Amino acid sequence: MAIESTAKSTPPTIEEIRAECSRVFGVRACLWQAQFTEAILKRDTDVVLNVGTGMGKTLAFWLPLLFKKDGIQIVVTALNILGKQNVDSLKRAGISAVDINSENATAQNFRDIADGVHCIVVVSPEQLMKPGGEFEKLFKNPTFASRIVSVIFDEAHCISQWGTFRPEYKEIERLRYILPKDTLIAVASATFSDKILSDIKHTLHLRKDRLTYITRSNDRPNVQIVVRKIQHAMDSFRDLDFLIPAGWMAGDAEPPKFLIFFDNRLETVRAGRYLHNCLPSEYRDKIVWLISDMSKEFKEQQVEKLKKGELWGLCATDSFGMVSVR
Repeated sequence: MAIESTAKSTPPTIEEIRAECSRVFGVRACLWQAQFTEAILKRDTDVVLNVGTGMGKTLAFWLPLLFKKDGIQIVVTALNILGKQNVDSLKRAGISAVDINSENATAQNFRDIADGVHCIVVVSPEQLMKPGGEFEKLFKNPTFASRIVSVIFDEAHCISQWGTFRPEYKEIERLRYILPKDTLIAVASATFSDKILSDIKHTLHLRKDRLTYITRSNDRPNVQIVVRKIQHAMDSFRDLDFLIPAGWMAGDAEPPKFLIFFDNRLETVRAGRYLHNCLPSEYRDKIVWLISDMSKEFKEQQVEKLKKGELWGLCATDSFGMVSVR
């Protein structure tokens, strides 16, 4: 099912955007979400969206489609798990979307995309930037290209930060030369620093005189930055003891949910094993580590378990850092 759209010859007003959002999604759009939609539909600038985690960036991505009959949004996401979460939430709302990654980049899926079966295409940078790949062919198809509403980079700070171990992020600078000339690009994140944003502008060839900035504070009252002095040898992991109360036993209150990040896979596994030893053996499966050579299905299962409270904690590398666990 596609998003039911209201076609207009002129860009909608803020109130019209809010009314359509309420009608289709059952919620009133925030002012910045409506402003983002307005900027996309005006089509005269690229867009920088800088708002806090959990404020509703992904809803803003879908809103322009309410006013573009047969339009297609392309969303570039860093993580397969994140792409799947987006597609699953859209499907629950009855909206046709597809997540393209190395495991499902099939000829049939690309035929469906070209035929307009899906109004939202979530794609990994590897698939998007594959030289001579299917997306390059789609962008050269005038019919398909005319339907693109915008190309949105979710968690766009990865363009600057992940290029060393995700080379395709460096290849993204070719995108402007592959896309039709008038294609609008939007970049979204909660963690744009001046340097990161400068890198992104350079990589995507975003012109200063053709940019709309939509910015809200990323301060979250339920999030605090706390610095603890390391008291023990780093490889002992004893500074993680505060996560599991000493002497924890069955029947005690469950530890608060936690997520720990490490620089490499070996430390991730060793920390997980250390925390296992802080628990009775029958509760050790409440803490899991996630590393790159684990299957996609296993990772997705653990994310769902953490969200539901079936797991107490995860040890992971920073590639896990943008997945919603709420």
